Amino acid sequence: GADGTHNVMFTLSLGVVALAIFDRMCEHGPLSFIGISGIAVLAWWLGTDYDWRGVLMIAVFYILRHQTMRPWLERSSTNFPSQAILQIIFTFPLMAHYGIAGALLASGILFLYDGTRGFIRSKPAKYCFYAIYPAHLMLLWLFI
Repeated sequence: GADGTHNVMFTLSLGVVALAIFDRMCEHGPLSFIGISGIAVLAWWLGTDYDWRGVLMIAVFYILRHQTMRPWLERSSTNFPSQAILQIIFTFPLMAHYGIAGALLASGILFLYDGTRGFIRSKPAKYCFYAIYPAHLMLLWLFI
């Protein structure tokens, strides 16, 4: 972009590379850490959106994913808040860099998420939601 950053897709792509490194090297803890750190430094050097924080957040959510991949059976269970609290503890400082209000709202959503899929299940509705982002960008480009 004009401010020296890139589209968020660059950050997401580097995040996928960091996850691939983690999956391939997770049995070698130090190498995995060095690989993810290297990708985070690359994101910072390239000036991507959310720079190293974005890559690190992607990695943290992936590493802590095992509880969020399956729905919690009971919301009163002792496991319910523990996973969300761990995610908040590890990601709040990264999110807070971009604003405390947004970090608090995101933390609230993380805490309330129970791991289940959303209510949109039909293909037309799904693709309609996929189209909203590029459509609004096209409208902004046309009228601004």
